[in-house]
Amino acid sequence: MDTKTKILDAAERLIVELGAEKASMRKITEEAGVNVAAINYHFGSKDNLVSAIVTRFITPLEQNQRERLEEVMASGSPPKLEAILRSQLEPLYEFTQANPDWMNVFHQLAAAYDNEGIFKQNLKNLVREKLAYLAECLAVALPHLPKMVLCRRVAFFRISSFGIMQGECIMDETIDILGIDTDPAKMMDELILYISAGLRAEAPAAS
Repeated sequence: MDTKTKILDAAERLIVELGAEKASMRKITEEAGVNVAAINYHFGSKDNLVSAIVTRFITPLEQNQRERLEEVMASGSPPKLEAILRSQLEPLYEFTQANPDWMNVFHQLAAAYDNEGIFKQNLKNLVREKLAYLAECLAVALPHLPKMVLCRRVAFFRISSFGIMQGECIMDETIDILGIDTDPAKMMDELILYISAGLRAEAPAAS
Protein backbone atom coordinates (compact mmCIF):
# COMPACT_ATOMS: atom_id res chain seq x y z
CA MET A 1 0.00 0.00 0.00
CA ASP A 2 1.41 3.41 -0.96
CA THR A 3 1.94 6.19 1.60
CA LYS A 4 -0.93 8.35 0.33
CA THR A 5 -3.45 5.51 0.67
CA LYS A 6 -2.14 4.67 4.16
CA ILE A 7 -2.73 8.27 5.24
CA LEU A 8 -6.23 8.37 3.73
CA ASP A 9 -7.21 5.05 5.34
CA ALA A 10 -5.85 6.07 8.75
CA ALA A 11 -7.46 9.51 8.68
CA GLU A 12 -10.87 8.19 7.64
CA ARG A 13 -10.76 5.46 10.28
CA LEU A 14 -9.80 7.87 13.10
CA ILE A 15 -12.24 10.60 12.08
CA VAL A 16 -15.09 8.09 12.13
CA GLU A 17 -13.99 6.33 15.33
CA LEU A 18 -12.89 9.31 17.42
CA GLY A 19 -14.78 12.18 15.86
CA ALA A 20 -13.42 15.15 13.95
CA GLU A 21 -11.99 17.03 16.93
CA LYS A 22 -10.05 14.13 18.44
CA ALA A 23 -8.60 12.88 15.15
CA SER A 24 -5.56 15.13 15.31
CA MET A 25 -2.82 15.23 12.71
CA ARG A 26 -0.49 13.64 15.26
CA LYS A 27 -2.82 10.69 15.79
CA ILE A 28 -3.31 10.31 12.05
CA THR A 29 0.44 10.15 11.44
CA GLU A 30 0.84 7.58 14.23
CA GLU A 31 -2.01 5.47 12.87
CA ALA A 32 -0.61 5.62 9.33
CA GLY A 33 2.98 5.02 10.46
CA VAL A 34 4.25 8.14 8.69
CA ASN A 35 5.56 11.55 9.72
CA VAL A 36 3.88 14.94 9.42
CA ALA A 37 6.09 15.79 6.46
CA ALA A 38 4.43 12.98 4.48
CA ILE A 39 0.97 14.46 5.09
CA ASN A 40 2.17 17.93 4.16
CA TYR A 41 3.80 16.55 1.01
CA HIS A 42 0.73 14.68 -0.21
CA PHE A 43 -2.05 16.97 1.04
CA GLY A 44 -0.67 20.23 2.41
CA SER A 45 -3.34 20.66 5.11
CA LYS A 46 -5.95 18.77 7.09
CA ASP A 47 -8.72 20.34 4.98
CA ASN A 48 -7.09 19.00 1.83
CA LEU A 49 -6.66 15.60 3.45
CA VAL A 50 -10.34 15.42 4.44
CA SER A 51 -11.32 16.68 0.99
CA ALA A 52 -9.43 13.76 -0.54
CA ILE A 53 -11.25 11.33 1.77
CA VAL A 54 -14.66 12.78 0.84
CA THR A 55 -13.78 12.59 -2.85
CA ARG A 56 -12.67 8.97 -2.51
CA PHE A 57 -15.81 8.14 -0.53
CA ILE A 58 -18.42 9.79 -2.77
CA THR A 59 -16.90 9.51 -6.25
CA PRO A 60 -17.65 5.77 -6.83
CA LEU A 61 -21.37 6.38 -6.15
CA GLU A 62 -21.51 9.44 -8.41
CA GLN A 63 -19.65 7.60 -11.19
CA ASN A 64 -21.87 4.54 -10.91
CA GLN A 65 -25.00 6.67 -11.18
CA ARG A 66 -23.57 8.62 -14.11
CA GLU A 67 -22.59 5.46 -16.02
CA ARG A 68 -25.98 3.82 -15.52
CA LEU A 69 -27.73 7.02 -16.55
CA GLU A 70 -25.63 7.19 -19.73
CA GLU A 71 -26.65 3.61 -20.53
CA VAL A 72 -30.32 4.54 -20.17
CA MET A 73 -29.96 7.58 -22.41
CA ALA A 74 -28.13 5.54 -25.04
CA SER A 75 -30.68 2.71 -25.04
CA GLY A 76 -33.47 4.52 -26.87
CA SER A 77 -35.47 7.71 -27.36
CA PRO A 78 -37.31 9.11 -25.57
CA PRO A 79 -35.85 7.84 -22.29
CA LYS A 80 -38.29 6.26 -19.87
CA LEU A 81 -38.62 8.18 -16.62
CA GLU A 82 -38.68 5.00 -14.53
CA ALA A 83 -35.41 3.82 -16.09
CA ILE A 84 -33.76 7.15 -15.28
CA LEU A 85 -34.89 6.90 -11.66
CA ARG A 86 -33.71 3.31 -11.39
CA SER A 87 -30.27 4.33 -12.68
CA GLN A 88 -29.97 6.64 -9.67
CA LEU A 89 -31.75 4.70 -6.94
CA GLU A 90 -30.25 1.25 -7.42
CA PRO A 91 -26.62 2.47 -7.08
CA LEU A 92 -27.65 4.47 -4.00
CA TYR A 93 -29.28 1.39 -2.48
CA GLU A 94 -26.21 -0.72 -3.25
CA PHE A 95 -23.96 1.97 -1.75
CA THR A 96 -26.08 2.09 1.41
CA GLN A 97 -25.99 -1.70 1.74
CA ALA A 98 -22.21 -1.72 1.37
CA ASN A 99 -21.76 1.28 3.71
CA PRO A 100 -24.63 1.09 6.24
CA ASP A 101 -23.07 3.77 8.43
CA TRP A 102 -22.19 6.09 5.57
CA MET A 103 -24.26 9.06 6.75
CA ASN A 104 -22.43 9.10 10.09
CA VAL A 105 -19.14 8.83 8.19
CA PHE A 106 -20.16 11.72 5.98
CA HIS A 107 -21.15 13.93 8.92
CA GLN A 108 -17.87 13.22 10.70
CA LEU A 109 -15.93 14.11 7.57
CA ALA A 110 -17.88 17.35 7.23
CA ALA A 111 -17.13 18.19 10.85
CA ALA A 112 -13.42 17.61 10.26
CA TYR A 113 -13.19 20.63 7.95
CA ASP A 114 -11.92 23.81 9.57
CA ASN A 115 -13.86 25.80 6.99
CA GLU A 116 -17.48 24.81 6.31
CA GLY A 117 -17.48 26.89 3.13
CA ILE A 118 -14.62 24.84 1.70
CA PHE A 119 -16.49 21.62 2.47
CA LYS A 120 -19.66 22.81 0.75
CA GLN A 121 -17.74 24.02 -2.29
CA ASN A 122 -15.85 20.74 -2.60
CA LEU A 123 -19.11 18.81 -2.35
CA LYS A 124 -20.64 21.00 -5.07
CA ASN A 125 -17.65 20.33 -7.29
CA LEU A 126 -18.04 16.57 -6.77
CA VAL A 127 -21.72 16.40 -7.75
CA ARG A 128 -22.09 19.38 -10.11
CA GLU A 129 -21.49 17.63 -13.45
CA LYS A 130 -23.56 14.51 -12.67
CA LEU A 131 -26.44 16.54 -11.21
CA ALA A 132 -26.57 18.88 -14.22
CA TYR A 133 -26.61 15.84 -16.52
CA LEU A 134 -29.42 14.25 -14.48
CA ALA A 135 -31.48 17.42 -14.85
CA GLU A 136 -30.89 17.41 -18.62
CA CYS A 137 -32.01 13.78 -18.87
CA LEU A 138 -35.14 14.38 -16.80
CA ALA A 139 -35.98 17.40 -18.94
CA VAL A 140 -36.04 15.10 -21.98
CA ALA A 141 -38.33 12.64 -20.16
CA LEU A 142 -40.56 15.42 -18.75
CA PRO A 143 -40.84 18.02 -21.53
CA HIS A 144 -44.10 19.44 -20.14
CA LEU A 145 -42.41 20.86 -17.04
CA PRO A 146 -41.02 24.41 -16.96
CA LYS A 147 -37.31 24.51 -16.19
CA MET A 148 -37.62 25.90 -12.66
CA VAL A 149 -40.34 23.40 -11.70
CA LEU A 150 -38.18 20.58 -13.03
CA CYS A 151 -35.12 21.81 -11.11
CA ARG A 152 -37.11 21.96 -7.87
CA ARG A 153 -38.32 18.41 -8.40
CA VAL A 154 -34.81 17.19 -9.15
CA ALA A 155 -33.80 18.67 -5.80
CA PHE A 156 -36.81 17.04 -4.07
CA PHE A 157 -35.94 13.71 -5.66
CA ARG A 158 -32.31 13.88 -4.59
CA ILE A 159 -33.12 14.93 -1.01
CA SER A 160 -35.93 12.41 -0.56
CA SER A 161 -34.00 9.49 -2.06
CA PHE A 162 -31.05 10.04 0.29
CA GLY A 163 -33.47 10.44 3.21
CA ILE A 164 -35.37 7.26 2.37
CA MET A 165 -32.18 5.22 2.12
CA GLN A 166 -31.02 6.52 5.50
CA GLY A 167 -34.36 6.38 7.35
CA GLU A 168 -33.69 2.87 8.64
CA CYS A 169 -35.07 3.41 12.15
CA ILE A 170 -38.33 4.98 10.97
CA MET A 171 -38.59 2.51 8.10
CA ASP A 172 -38.15 -0.51 10.38
CA GLU A 173 -40.79 0.82 12.77
CA THR A 174 -43.26 1.45 9.95
CA ILE A 175 -42.59 -1.91 8.33
CA ASP A 176 -43.19 -3.67 11.66
CA ILE A 177 -46.45 -1.83 12.39
CA LEU A 178 -47.92 -2.21 8.89
CA GLY A 179 -46.54 -5.68 8.17
CA ILE A 180 -44.90 -4.61 4.91
CA ASP A 181 -43.24 -7.12 2.58
CA THR A 182 -39.63 -5.94 2.53
CA ASP A 183 -38.50 -7.74 -0.61
CA PRO A 184 -35.86 -5.31 -1.99
CA ALA A 185 -37.01 -5.63 -5.61
CA LYS A 186 -40.64 -4.90 -4.70
CA MET A 187 -39.64 -1.99 -2.47
CA MET A 188 -37.52 -0.51 -5.27
CA ASP A 189 -40.32 -0.88 -7.82
CA GLU A 190 -42.82 0.83 -5.50
CA LEU A 191 -40.37 3.64 -4.72
CA ILE A 192 -39.79 4.29 -8.42
CA LEU A 193 -43.54 4.38 -9.12
CA TYR A 194 -44.09 6.71 -6.16
CA ILE A 195 -41.38 9.18 -7.19
CA SER A 196 -42.22 9.07 -10.89
CA ALA A 197 -45.83 10.06 -10.14
CA GLY A 198 -44.63 13.15 -8.31
CA LEU A 199 -42.18 14.10 -11.05
CA ARG A 200 -44.83 13.69 -13.76
CA ALA A 201 -47.45 15.84 -12.02
CA GLU A 202 -48.59 18.91 -13.92
CA ALA A 203 -46.83 22.12 -12.96
CA PRO A 204 -48.84 24.34 -10.60
CA ALA A 205 -50.71 27.17 -12.24
CA ALA A 206 -48.88 30.49 -12.19
CA SER A 207 -50.24 32.83 -9.50
